Amino acid sequence: MSNISRRGWVFAILCLLFIFALFLRTSTAIIVEDLMTDFAIPAASLGLMASAFFYAYAVVQIPVGILSDRIGVRYTVFCFGLLGVAGSILFAFSPGIQLATWARILTGVGTAGIWIPALKYLSVAYRPDEFATRMSIINAVGCLGLMLSTLPMALLVEQIGWRYSFVLPTLIMLMLVLVAWHLMKPAPTPVNEEMGIKIQVLETAAASSELSSPFWKYPAFWPFAIWAFLIYGVLFSFSGLWGAAYLMDTFYMSRENAGSHLMFISVGMICGGLIWGILSDRFFQARRPVLFLGTLGMLITFVAMVSISNYPGPFFTSLLYFAIGIFSIVFLINLGCVKELFPIKIAGTAMGTVNAAMFLGVACFQGITGYLLDYFLETQSAILAFRAIFILYLAAIALALLMVILMPETFPVKIKKPASP
Repeated sequence: MSNISRRGWVFAILCLLFIFALFLRTSTAIIVEDLMTDFAIPAASLGLMASAFFYAYAVVQIPVGILSDRIGVRYTVFCFGLLGVAGSILFAFSPGIQLATWARILTGVGTAGIWIPALKYLSVAYRPDEFATRMSIINAVGCLGLMLSTLPMALLVEQIGWRYSFVLPTLIMLMLVLVAWHLMKPAPTPVNEEMGIKIQVLETAAASSELSSPFWKYPAFWPFAIWAFLIYGVLFSFSGLWGAAYLMDTFYMSRENAGSHLMFISVGMICGGLIWGILSDRFFQARRPVLFLGTLGMLITFVAMVSISNYPGPFFTSLLYFAIGIFSIVFLINLGCVKELFPIKIAGTAMGTVNAAMFLGVACFQGITGYLLDYFLETQSAILAFRAIFILYLAAIALALLMVILMPETFPVKIKKPASP
């Protein structure tokens, strides 16, 4: 098999693995009521259990980045993939909330070893000016996992129960991990960082091939990390936990109907993942305008969510959920910016650190919103309880918009080489 052909197969397997990583991440959203009933727990306890996945995911992101840089993508994906499989099977057969929480922690640790190694692989195997588009493709394909965790998951749960609904996809993921181990045996030949590419950032880590201090000491790094914490925290605390419960509790919607609306977040993420990468690489040839537009669109969407007092109908509800997906997926461009800020040899570590911030954001927002829901449901209606959560989201998105203003531009541009004499 040629290097180009093998590279294509590895890319395809990484896309498929990311489908199952995202499925395992968000599939609890559609079984919220089942979990609360089976484990006899309130919303706050469920929020803590759900956030445990993201705390675990966040904690290992920096080690995953370091391992991707040091021992390579192949070993990292294989070892962490097996941990994710084990955690998912354990969760499916957990008798109570304590073991279920530990199982979700193990699943979070395992699935943490898919995305950052995939980005490391892209940064080595493809040209810098292809990175954002390739990253958009792998995320768009992976978002099928988010779709599978909505209406298809709801239908499957109704047929065989929530426990067995985790077993089949986990076994498929195990097969993919083994195939990835086989295909990635020869490491890809690194793409030369100096292939006529430079970065439009002055006085940052990317200005030198060697870092004089750890990358987190560079001021340019922090607006990207804080933005990621806020936007990703809002996105997955809603789509990964409360998105279906909001419709079921406030508008008395069935699980299937709520799942069908929730699926539009995934559809929006697939569409947006492709659109933002192309807009950034080909149209704007810049990163900051794209991040600003995506963040602003998310702010406007949640302003509309706060204003809702009655069920707005299936079309408008689906449109709002679609908008959440299409605007929030701009976080892909943010990760691309971080990769462009630093030399390729530490790209995995830098992206892993920002990914850790993203999942710390999810863990924090899921825990806080669970407590908010319990607190307001004691004295208020469900719609007012969720409105309090949406106001928290608005404050976070407004702060994220400020972070975009503070970011440097990182888009790679081609260097014009002098003509030969």
